[in-house]
Amino acid sequence: MSLVQNERLRWMLTVIVVALLVLFVLQLSQRPSKPTDATVLIKGDGPKASAAVASSAPTGVPLIAVDVIGAVQQPGVYYLDGNGRVADAVAAAGGFAPDVARDQINLAAALVDGTQIRVPRVGEQLQTDRPNELTSDGLVDINTADVTTLEALPGIGPTTAQSIIEQRTSNGAFKQIEDLQNVKGIGPGLFAKLKTRITVGP
Repeated sequence: MSLVQNERLRWMLTVIVVALLVLFVLQLSQRPSKPTDATVLIKGDGPKASAAVASSAPTGVPLIAVDVIGAVQQPGVYYLDGNGRVADAVAAAGGFAPDVARDQINLAAALVDGTQIRVPRVGEQLQTDRPNELTSDGLVDINTADVTTLEALPGIGPTTAQSIIEQRTSNGAFKQIEDLQNVKGIGPGLFAKLKTRITVGP
């Protein structure tokens, strides 16, 4: 090959390589970014700041808002799958802080729209009166009680307790205690045993 032919071949190869690189860069720039499991909507510092997170809920499942405070990395208000558990809320808040009292929180409890989840720290005194679930008269608020509290009621097992939570999550808070009879498995006989032990709050 002559010198001219070698230079022409080298120039053509250079043009081809540059064209392929440009095409590769264009394809990368047009590729949509992969969505994360949780998208932070609001985040800030200070006592008034909160973090609102929208979790990717399955189609047809409403998002609910919960306020996560205490021994977590990022306390704040989070919007999560309506079928979620306390463990999901803790994960959305960045996980446990180093001083968490893990044995004092039930991670399997179902989430309830509009409630506050306090993750206890080591040394905090246990709140045995469960103020978010019991009224001053010792009645169980069926709009805020978790599965464990509901199971303490006469005739309520794990399945029925979960059905109560699913009912209020899907259809909104109970307006009166008689609405509890709309839950599958709770008939007039069982309701008669429950009515003096429950309330729908103030």
